[in-house]
Amino acid sequence: MARATDLDPLSANLAYLYARSLADLGETSPAIIQFCRSLALGSEDLGIEDARPRLEALVLSEQPQVPDEAIAAFRNGLTQADLENLDEATQAFGLAFQLAPIWADAVHNRGVILDRQGNVGGAVADFQQYLSLRPEGEDAIAVSQRIGQLQSSGSLPSPGATLAAGIIPGMGQFYSGRALGGFTVLALAGGVAAAGFLIEQVETKCVGTPPQGGECPTNRIISEETTKPYLTQSLIAAGVVTVIGAVEAFIKVRRGDSGADGDLIAINVGKARVVGPSVYAEGPRLNLSLFRVTF
Repeated sequence: MARATDLDPLSANLAYLYARSLADLGETSPAIIQFCRSLALGSEDLGIEDARPRLEALVLSEQPQVPDEAIAAFRNGLTQADLENLDEATQAFGLAFQLAPIWADAVHNRGVILDRQGNVGGAVADFQQYLSLRPEGEDAIAVSQRIGQLQSSGSLPSPGATLAAGIIPGMGQFYSGRALGGFTVLALAGGVAAAGFLIEQVETKCVGTPPQGGECPTNRIISEETTKPYLTQSLIAAGVVTVIGAVEAFIKVRRGDSGADGDLIAINVGKARVVGPSVYAEGPRLNLSLFRVTF
């Protein structure tokens, strides 16, 4: 079977039969690889419906300590990846790895999706994490080669330069290749500052008492003083947004997550996760979310 798959590497049926043979021999890791190959080559289109269940069973047999929630998230990641919903797949595999930090396959799959999305830093970080969890895996050499290819394809942004650029609202995100995140920070900081300049309060000194419920007649106006009562607060708020944006960009680059747009702030409160603001692109549309709570 090994020779047959070498001679016809594009055959989904041969990859499936080879995987079955390896699984019967107890060669779990090679069998997983061949089942993945068969699925990637379109075994389900050929009517081979048990390739995916067998693959999932083998993966679970290698990870007996994985909680059910992580398994459900992993399966959701596979489904979303098949549907080309890459953002959802990334989040699902990330959740699976968060719930099961020893699950090498979860972080590897997230790295693959990030690689497809062009997120060089995130993919490199996930592949390196995968190798630390499975240094003797059969695909260790291939993963190491891919890390080298990604690192040589372009220099990664510097965390220090990203933080310095973040002094200007959104520039930290723009510098690290996250245009949508940059627009989010810029819009928030600019909107808050603009509100402080636009909101005005006019104090009019009038001779006598103006008509009840009315304004002071023009000929009785002594003076008018215009103030911006919220200017200081709005500038402080804009500064806070700028600082948060700069720190967020710095942390993402330092963790190797640059290049991925999404949630600006994410906080775990018990079993709930509060994120926002965030902006995502879906074809020609931009979706802006101020806050979102997931359980």
